[in-house]
Amino acid sequence: MLPLIQRNLKLFFRNRAGVFFSLLGALISFVLFIIFLKANMLDSWKQLQHPARMLDLWVIGGTLAVTGVTTTLSALSRMASDSERHVYEDLILTGLSRLKIQISYIVSATIIGTVLQVVLYLIMIFYFNKVDGIQIQWSISLQLFIVAILSSFSAALLNFVLVFFMNSVDTVGKFSSIVGAMSGFLVGTYIPVGVLPEFAQNLVKLTPGAYVASIYRQLLMHDILKNINTNVLDDLKKKLGVGITLNGHLTTLGQNMAIVVCVTLALLLVVVIINIRYQRKQKVSME
Repeated sequence: MLPLIQRNLKLFFRNRAGVFFSLLGALISFVLFIIFLKANMLDSWKQLQHPARMLDLWVIGGTLAVTGVTTTLSALSRMASDSERHVYEDLILTGLSRLKIQISYIVSATIIGTVLQVVLYLIMIFYFNKVDGIQIQWSISLQLFIVAILSSFSAALLNFVLVFFMNSVDTVGKFSSIVGAMSGFLVGTYIPVGVLPEFAQNLVKLTPGAYVASIYRQLLMHDILKNINTNVLDDLKKKLGVGITLNGHLTTLGQNMAIVVCVTLALLLVVVIINIRYQRKQKVSME
């Protein structure tokens, strides 16, 4: 299984254009913030201490969440490609079970999502350090790395379930374009969650990426939010998506982590069920 994971990684990173386009949704959110959103948002929060740094950390969290979704989806297009070109059947002839082959796709997608999140994180930290002088402690960066692994694994499982039912690379490519365009809205990066209409906010609550973005923001913005007056703190958190409003209360870091872990376990179960049902169909067709 390890050689298959290595193969998937080599094929992905060898395609530089594919790597770039997998990051495009995240890069768009980053560039849009720098060029358009930042100035307008600074006007809204200029009464706060260090508003530019606060917003820098806010967009980093959202951009990392988008990266985890789009890059793992792009990585899993390899599965559709192998299926379309009948490479999948050739891999089975090597003696690997379908489950192991599927796990290799998920693991390689998780690694790709994690690596590209780290790369984009370093780029954003370097830029905002030069522009606004932000600095992030190594202990926080380590926690962010752990979240990057979890978010990439969760996104890889979700995208695997979706891609599994797509029969061509072209279909996956079109779906990836839609996801890339929507992901910035669904994690509250293009537009802050609290500014969206109620229907859109309810839609955001149904997406795992929103809770991942909230975790990132809670870790990144923890220290800077300590200096904000409690009278405006809850409103600020609600508008910026530093916590998701459920039952009238903002979710805590622990609650967001619990939600993401539970969703990940549920998706893992779905993957196992899909594999079992597919194997049963194969046996019936052979009889």
